[in-house]
Parts: sequence; structure tokens; C-alpha cells
Amino acid sequence: MTHEVTQDGSVPLDATSHLRTPARIGWSSAHNRRDRPHLRRDPLRVYATRAIIWDFIAITVAGIVGFTLRWAIPFNVEINDPTYVSLVVIVVIAWMAVMVLRGAYDTRVLGVGSEEFKRVVSATATVFGAVAVVVFAFKLDLSRGFVLITFTAGLLLLLVVRWVLRSWLRHERRYGHFLHRTVVIGAEPQKSEIVDMLDRDPVAGFTVVDDLEEPAFDISEDELDDWLDEVMAVIALEDADTVAIAGSPAIGAKVVQRLAWRLEGPRVDLLVAPAVGDVAGPRVTMRMAADLPLLHLDEPHLTGPKRAIKRTLDLLFAFILLLVFLPFMIVAAIGVKLTSRGPMFYFQERVGRGGELIQVAKFRTMYVGADERRDEVIGTPDASITARYRRDPRITPFGRFLRRWSIDETPQVINVIGGTMSMVGPRPVLVDELPLLGDADHRRHLTKPGLTGLWQVSGRKDVDWDERMRLDLDYVEHWSPALDLVIVAKTVKAVLVGDGAY
Repeated sequence: MTHEVTQDGSVPLDATSHLRTPARIGWSSAHNRRDRPHLRRDPLRVYATRAIIWDFIAITVAGIVGFTLRWAIPFNVEINDPTYVSLVVIVVIAWMAVMVLRGAYDTRVLGVGSEEFKRVVSATATVFGAVAVVVFAFKLDLSRGFVLITFTAGLLLLLVVRWVLRSWLRHERRYGHFLHRTVVIGAEPQKSEIVDMLDRDPVAGFTVVDDLEEPAFDISEDELDDWLDEVMAVIALEDADTVAIAGSPAIGAKVVQRLAWRLEGPRVDLLVAPAVGDVAGPRVTMRMAADLPLLHLDEPHLTGPKRAIKRTLDLLFAFILLLVFLPFMIVAAIGVKLTSRGPMFYFQERVGRGGELIQVAKFRTMYVGADERRDEVIGTPDASITARYRRDPRITPFGRFLRRWSIDETPQVINVIGGTMSMVGPRPVLVDELPLLGDADHRRHLTKPGLTGLWQVSGRKDVDWDERMRLDLDYVEHWSPALDLVIVAKTVKAVLVGDGAY
């Protein structure tokens, strides 16, 4: 059987559905494959190459801008002056070298998460920190203006380049390109959960091409070798570049270690899903104790510097939002008053951080007395609640306009400034909705409720209740300043598109 293969070596998503079948290949066939040379099919090699080229262009442009604005324009320095031009060349070369050394082109961190951007920022800070140390140590007469201009311009250009490349990669992955061909190993139900998680969103960069059962718990050495041969045969057959292990007691340290040794030759990435629960990356640190690598899981509380960072971002975005939307808020207040009988604002009691009740305000978008008909019109969240939201008769015509553009909730920026809400976080639930929350769902109240959040940028009211709870819990577990910035940026897009706004 042949499969369609794209130019980057990946198989389109619709062409891989038939590949996930139990593989049972004899030891002899697998043994013949074991010693064959295997060139790794790195799906992000193209991305890394483009990043190197465009980063070099961005850094060179930053150096030229710094040279021009600091020396060429005010002092009419010749472009071929060896002193200043040599300085620019040294900075550009050193900058690129540090980017490589700091792992800014490591394909394991490219395309997803914030680690890629962190390494770019870290490399840039390292370069200019080293420049400052050298200048101070040798008392060099180096213009601080050149350093500041080049550093600022370069960092901005590098981040823009990576953002554009990331957008391009996300688009390509939706069509099945540049995906890690993955073999999943484990027992049910963990194996199916890993398969579903990896296949759920192709933008994450994985496509599962096969899955294998884990070895027996009391497997012998010979049987383990046979099982490893089978795994290697499947990897070669499917041209896989990633193996994902669903954590279970049968796959202990010995099995993982032996598999890792086998994968060193073909250079296949090994991913291990921990069996200790749904631990979140930003909260996990590795610690050595008694010569054992132990995972330390922090509680998902915003304390100390984290709380200060989030509060600073809240105030910054809140004041920007207030200044930008103030004219629209004035028009909205007047429109509400003129188009229907009742007050301009509607105040509602909702659940805040730690279960504390807070008062939130919004422009009134419904007819007076609409809250008394909520159970009649909306009822208990279920599979058809989205349709009931869409044709809610309690909403006024002008109120639908305000909801379409999310202007109705802009008064809650006062809650953000006052500290009872955050710009980003789980949306505050109604008091009447508390009985609908399971025990785990209450963890969403570990942080302040937000003006926007993960499920707002994932479809707003088109997202069903269970998915809302899951997204809210994901936010609490994985919070980071970078995640807040991403959600704010996606909120702008969600408002413009208008999906789920009713």
C-alpha cells in the first residue's frame, strides 16, 4: 500500500487514519531492520532553517538601524568606516552565535509554547549583558545609544519574525504538514487518552500513526528484547520520529531506559506522560534527592513575583482598554437608555476568587425582569444550551449589537482596576450555577475571574459547559504571563470574528 507524502515528508491527516492498527512483526524482520542506518525525519527542519535566515536578517537590520541613528545621521560617519562597521559586524555575529548556543533553533521547542520566545529573549539579554560587562571591564568608549537602539530594534524584530513563522506553521499544520509522526505505547485507558490528546489539535504538531500495547509487568529480558525489536520495527515501518509513552506501572524505569537506549541510534524523540496525574508544566521542577530525579509540583497559586506580574499586566491592559473603549462606552450607555425601558447598567452577583461573592457590572442588554425568566429560557446547561443562548428572546435588539462586539461587559474593567477581577482568567460563574460544578471544577476559583479567558477565545458561547470547565482548569494549572498575552491577542481576533457572540 502506498501513501501520499507531502514535500516536507509528512502525510496529510486524512491519509493516516488507516495506519493506527495493532502491529505484530516477527523478531527476524525487526532484527534485520535494527542495524540499518536511519536518518531522522525532522518535521521542523524547514522551520528552523527559515528561523535562522530571518533572524540573521532581523539582527542585521537592527545593527544597521543602530549604526544609522547613532552615528551616520547625526555625525555623518562614512558607511565604510572600519571602526564602527566592525563593531556592527561583531555584534551581529556574536548575537547569532549566542542564539545558536542558547538553543533558539532547537526543534524540540519550536512551534509550540513560550519556550521558543524565552530563548530568543534570553539570548538577546545575554549578548547585551556581555557587551555591558566588556565595556565596563576594559573601559571602552562605546555609545550607549547604539546599544540601546540595536537591542530594542533587534528584540522587537526577532519576536515579530518568530510570531510570523509561528502563524505560518500553525496554518501548515492544519493541512497535515510538518507534524511529528508519533507511535503511542501504553495500556487502556491511558493509551486512548494520549492518542485523543495528540490528535485533538494538529496545531500542537503531532499525528498518531500507530499504537502499541505495553509489555507485560513481569517481562523477562528476552521478552523485553523482542518487544523492543517490535517497537523499532514499527518506528521504521511508519517512518516515525516520536514515541509517546502513556504512564502505567508496567512501563517502569527499566523499560523506559532500555527504549531510550534503542532510540539513540535512529534519534527518535521520546515523550513520557507521567502517571502521577495531570501535572502542569509551569508548576513542575526537577529536583535531585538521594540520587533520584524527583518532580516537585508547586501549588497553582499566584504569589509573590507572579502575583505582582499579573497585577501589573491587569492594570496596564485595564487602563488601555478604558481609554480605547471610553467613547464606545458612552455611546452604549446612551443607546441602552434610549432603546428600552430600564437602567443603563445591570449589576449581578457572581463568584470570585476563593468563592467570594463579587458584584460585576455590564451594560443592560435584556429587557427588565429577564433574570426572572432565566430558568425558563436557558435552564440547566446541556448539549442544546448553545441553541437556547442563540435565540434568547430576553435580549433587546440593541443588546444583541452590544454583545456582538463585546461592549456590554466593558464596565467590568472597573472590577479589574479595583482588584476583584483580572483581565484574563476563568469567567465568573453565577451563584445559581455553583451546584453544576463538580469537586474539581471549584479549582477554577483559585485565581481571580477574568474579563476574558481561554473559552472566550475558543468559541465563546459555542463552547459547551464541560469544555468550558476543562479550559478554565487548564488556565489555572498552566498560568504564565505569556499565556495571558496570547489570550489577550486572541480576544481581539475573537471579537472581530464574532463567533459565539450572542
